[in-house]
This record gives sequence, C-alpha cells and structure tokens, in this order.
Amino acid sequence: MTLRTTTPVSAEATSTSYVAYWLNSYEAALVFLLVPVALPVGCLLWRSVRKRANGRRRGTAAGWVAAIAAVGCTAYSASTSWRFAADYLDMYNTVERCAFFAMGELAMVASAVMARQNLHGPRQTAGLPAVLVWVLAAVLTIPSYAEHGLVGGTWNAFFGPVMAAAMWRLAIGTEPRHRTPAAKPA
Repeated sequence: MTLRTTTPVSAEATSTSYVAYWLNSYEAALVFLLVPVALPVGCLLWRSVRKRANGRRRGTAAGWVAAIAAVGCTAYSASTSWRFAADYLDMYNTVERCAFFAMGELAMVASAVMARQNLHGPRQTAGLPAVLVWVLAAVLTIPSYAEHGLVGGTWNAFFGPVMAAAMWRLAIGTEPRHRTPAAKPA
C-alpha cells in the first residue's frame, strides 16, 4: 500500500494554468464574439430609444425584440461555427478559432448595418449589402450540415444563420418598402 502525497502547487502555476484554460475555452470565444456583435447592436438600440427633437421616441418594442433575437440567432450560428473550426478545419487555438468564425457573423452584422445606411442614402435602396447578408447566411449554413447532418443541420441552419439574417434585416429596418405614387395612406 502506497500513500499518495500531493505536492504543493505555487500560486504562479495555478494562475498560469487558469489563464491557459481561459484562452482555450468556449466561454472566451463567446466573449470575443459577443463584444463585436453587441457593440453595434447597443449603439443602434441607444439611437433608437433616444428622443427626437420633437420629444417622440424613435424605437419600438418590436425593434428591441428583433434586435435581441438577432443577437441570439447570431450567437447560435457562431456556436456551430466554433465547433466546425475545430472538427473540420483543425483549429484548436482559441484566438485562431475566434478570428475564423467571428468574421462570418461580424460580416453579416456589418452588411446589415451598411444596408441600412444605403437605405437612408441618396438612392434609398439597401443595395449590395442587403444581398450580401443572405449570401453570408447561405455560406454559414455549411457548418450546420457538416456538424449535425441533414435533420439537425436543417434545424440549426434555420434557427442560426438564416434567422439571424432575417432578424438583422427586421431589427435594423432594411425590409423592402413597397410604395406606389397612387397609394393612399389608410
């Protein structure tokens, strides 16, 4: 019978191992992803709830809910891309994985914001950025099918990148407006 003895671990070794764990953890990746996504959403929400010069508020409750849903669907899509980066692309470094999968979701958010800017520009059309949102959503469905198969991939693709694209479009206000000169307001 042998007795197990534990060797004391220095505080430096403990903090180093904790930092190494944190830098390779899923939680760190979510922080790295949600900060760039949450900042533009926060700015848009702040602008929408500010009062105009005439005292009326800009935003609605529907806009808030759509923005929250857009962030949630984007995070759901990012979770699949995170696993895809490790399983299919052999990326195990947290920083490398964040740089890979966060770019797709961040590009979708940036395209939606640019579509809104174009909609309020001189041509008053969302233009190429609006199309790019849907192209990015289509490309971001690939990890869903690779990770989850046909049935799970369809579920994941729909509630991940496809709904993220739809919710960003609704939250930011780039839905198509059908107006005719002869149309009278109801």
